[in-house]
Amino acid sequence: MDDDTQELIAIQQELSGISSRLRKIFPSTHPQFDSVFEDVGAAGYYIREAGYRLESVLMTIQGDSAGSTSDAESPETEIE
Repeated sequence: MDDDTQELIAIQQELSGISSRLRKIFPSTHPQFDSVFEDVGAAGYYIREAGYRLESVLMTIQGDSAGSTSDAESPETEIE
């Protein structure tokens, strides 16, 4: 694994840890849960979305490093 891949995996793990910490700080029994529910929910959503995006990047990087150029040449993966 190259340094970029390791760095992306580390970021993905950090995001997962942040998500876990948010759930621990504001469980549904927290006295301010109703007040922060929407904001914490939004933060959780964007953290998960960032994790999915990083997973996609990792798959692309790992595919490229494995010498798979057929995916890179397909029209579905081209940036328009």
